[in-house]
Amino acid sequence: MSLLKQVAMCVVVAGTVVGASGSNSYRTASDPAPTEQHARPALALVPHRHYVRDILIPQIEFAKIKNEIISLERAALERWGKGDPQGYLELVIVSAPAIATAQIYTVLTFDAKGDGRDPSLADAAQLAYRYDKQQDLLWFRIALYGVPNAAWVTRGDNGYQGTVGVGDVAGVNAKHLNNLHQNNLQIRVEGDSIVIGVKRTDITDKLKMNVIAAVGSNEQWNDDLPNAGSAAIDLSRTTPGVREIDVGRNNLELPKEYGTLADHLPPLITSKGSGKRTLILVPGMYSGATSFDSFIARNQTQYKFFLVTPPGINGTPSRLMPTPGASFSELTWTRRLERDILNLIRTEKLTKPMIVAERQPGAQAAIELAIEHPDQIGGVVLVGTNLVQSFFSPKDPTRKTPLAFSDRAGFVDESWAAKWFKYVTPETWKNGDLAKQLLSVDPARALTAWDELESAPLEIKVRYLCEFWASDVTRDFDKLRVPVLALVPGFDEKFLADPANGFAKPAFLDSWETLVPKNPQLELVKIPNARMLVLDDQPKLADDAITMFVELISRVQKGQ
Repeated sequence: MSLLKQVAMCVVVAGTVVGASGSNSYRTASDPAPTEQHARPALALVPHRHYVRDILIPQIEFAKIKNEIISLERAALERWGKGDPQGYLELVIVSAPAIATAQIYTVLTFDAKGDGRDPSLADAAQLAYRYDKQQDLLWFRIALYGVPNAAWVTRGDNGYQGTVGVGDVAGVNAKHLNNLHQNNLQIRVEGDSIVIGVKRTDITDKLKMNVIAAVGSNEQWNDDLPNAGSAAIDLSRTTPGVREIDVGRNNLELPKEYGTLADHLPPLITSKGSGKRTLILVPGMYSGATSFDSFIARNQTQYKFFLVTPPGINGTPSRLMPTPGASFSELTWTRRLERDILNLIRTEKLTKPMIVAERQPGAQAAIELAIEHPDQIGGVVLVGTNLVQSFFSPKDPTRKTPLAFSDRAGFVDESWAAKWFKYVTPETWKNGDLAKQLLSVDPARALTAWDELESAPLEIKVRYLCEFWASDVTRDFDKLRVPVLALVPGFDEKFLADPANGFAKPAFLDSWETLVPKNPQLELVKIPNARMLVLDDQPKLADDAITMFVELISRVQKGQ
């Protein structure tokens, strides 16, 4: 016997009932208390005694846990057992610590944290699957919030034995959960996830199926995913690079061989131009390496430029990753960039320079500096950016209730980062990332910028994106004491009418419309027929808007 992670898990596929449990559901465990009364003092006297330490004490622990898991399957299958005999397949699982050979899974659905019936029981986070075509073997993977509790099952060569196998509804009703096949499942625990493997032909003769998963403990079935309906699997067609995770990856850490930028060193800063007015330019994660080049070339004599590249993008080394467990809401890298900009201002003895920033982390850093250091900053120009990622509350199935800011950090840390971005494959990231056509009206320019921004290591892109998602700098806009100009891409009617571009209007236009009336320091200028690379798409309109803004601030500073 061996001590294992325990949770009741159910994967439901149209057709047949599959059950797996090592819970000894129909046996009665003896009272271990009298034996423990004598064994513990004996072990204290002779700590190295093999029989007591390695055999008797584990048996006592087993007996104590066994009392808690009697009748695991009974209630776990109750709601399905009372259903249509042509209903669904179920797998009730007590799983084992081992690693499945394959690492790539396709994610079917996510689930919100804390939506189970009992918060003390297992809470499902994600359902994924993998199909081994050569062996005709299906692997189901359920990720949990937290880890399963402990239980005891019998370990065999291919996993763990108990009430393990495939049954039909008649078997469920008779409390014989594996009446069709016995001990035919491979069961594993991988960190916070439970993985089971089953022969496809043991559950269905079809390549298409609908799946529901559920988790619980003892006699309580606690949480389903998806919350409504079912998730579809089609094994007749493959979609590489779509919703795929690689559980062998960890995108929240930098590769061991990666060379980081020491904390005491500044990022890459390039100075150009000979003008009297100073602009600090900060490209963003979605800018590409040359987003400011044409703007600098056009305005060499008008401004003095300092181009500050956020560490990690455009071929530069990143900072060290924060300590494991630090929340993305701490904005560790973003606020380190703010310190870099402040250090530049002080080192170069700049007098209230203007900051021109594009997208995260540059835009967030610029706004926080304007709010917290108005004595150091003359003004801010935001180019083609959205300041906050909108989320709906995952507990509202209508998707109408915005996510509360107090829930944002946990939502990003525990759901998106820990369950998705940690494992997402580079191919899936690229396929699901910002569409090229959002960048520029010029397809060639858009492709160049997209290639440049996607060349950054995935771990760095994940870090900056999650910090952005966990933040909302607009909450402090009422504290703004310096002027802010937002150059917003106006796109065009044809572009906005395309459903593929549905993200553009709410993110880059509508979000600003709600902010401007509430903030007298904020000025909005829409640049027609432009996309995110506003300075390249409409150079004259963008340059003129920035010139007017800079001149207005200069007159105010001079008291004119």
